[in-house]
Amino acid sequence: MNSLKDADFEHTGPGRPAGYLLRQRWQPVYAAEELEPGQAVPLKVLHEELTLYRGEDGVAHIIAGRCAHRGVLLSVGIVEGSCIRCRYHGWNYDETGQCVDQPAEPKSFADKVRIASYPVQEYLGFIWVYLGDSPEPELPHWPELDVYGRFHVIELRKWNYFHDLENTVDDVHQYWVHKTGVYQDDGLSGELPEITAELADFGLTQTSRFSNGFIRRLALLMPNTLYFNSGAGVMRGFKSFLWNVPVDDESHMMFFLFIAAHLPPEVGARVAAGVREGRKYLSTLRPVEEVVRAVLSGRERWEDIEDRPDQVLIEDGIVLLGQGVLPDRSLNRLGASDAAIILLRKLYARELAAIETGHPLTKFPTPDAAALTRLDG
Repeated sequence: MNSLKDADFEHTGPGRPAGYLLRQRWQPVYAAEELEPGQAVPLKVLHEELTLYRGEDGVAHIIAGRCAHRGVLLSVGIVEGSCIRCRYHGWNYDETGQCVDQPAEPKSFADKVRIASYPVQEYLGFIWVYLGDSPEPELPHWPELDVYGRFHVIELRKWNYFHDLENTVDDVHQYWVHKTGVYQDDGLSGELPEITAELADFGLTQTSRFSNGFIRRLALLMPNTLYFNSGAGVMRGFKSFLWNVPVDDESHMMFFLFIAAHLPPEVGARVAAGVREGRKYLSTLRPVEEVVRAVLSGRERWEDIEDRPDQVLIEDGIVLLGQGVLPDRSLNRLGASDAAIILLRKLYARELAAIETGHPLTKFPTPDAAALTRLDG
């Protein structure tokens, strides 16, 4: 890789530099409250087929997706204690991936069979996995935020993860894409902000300044964690984190976390519980992707999108999928207002070049809660 134009941000499979970069950090993969003891579910993260299950003792584990015998998905198996048994021929695996029982085979055979297993932690309501080189790094923690109420939004997005990374550090799009929503309650919907972007030891920051003094600031914590203090309306004051985690090159999971750090813990907990309960209403609406594709196909108009709590996801989906699932970014003509996008691409290109040439990656520190507060607009 010898230029920014040549950098391959999009492809994240095994052996790809961007895939290696993302594997060196913990990634959220599931909502902790949605996995019951004794339950197993299939996952696909960074092209890897995985099995997530919660043992009967309540501890979550992640191992390879398929049984070593005949390749059946282990997620349809039976959880027994801290193990999971394949439902096809009964091969049983412990949390390390070691096969511990094969009912129709001599015991010595089971001793020779092991599938992959991965470090797992639970934090901030998510289950996290580490898929990279050993030893695993420390999972970022913000203990000062643990006491506050919180809720999350998880969405499958059927385009490349880098679309959403770039979109979040692009505040100019707010004026055009979310013109009737994001800044409406602050009287800013008719104003384009002044945009600046700066490198930081953890990644980059982007600042949007408005003529009335309102400031919206966000931070990219390399490689794929975004932080901002939600900027307008009823969501103002919520500390927000966003992780865009590739499923494969054509889809990713968006893990959005809102923390009510502007409210007393007991009040924030009630507010967050109310929002979580209210989100059940969204399951009764047309799926976001269906609306997005209807507008892009011309069957419906942008102006016909009904008012709904997740309207921002629909609006973003239209402009992101509208670029193509895997666009050729080398054709982009970026301007001054794209300063944060340019910095993001440069950061990625630098790290990907280091991977390709065998040089060490940058050690990006994680800001503590005090540093995050200083970032708040």
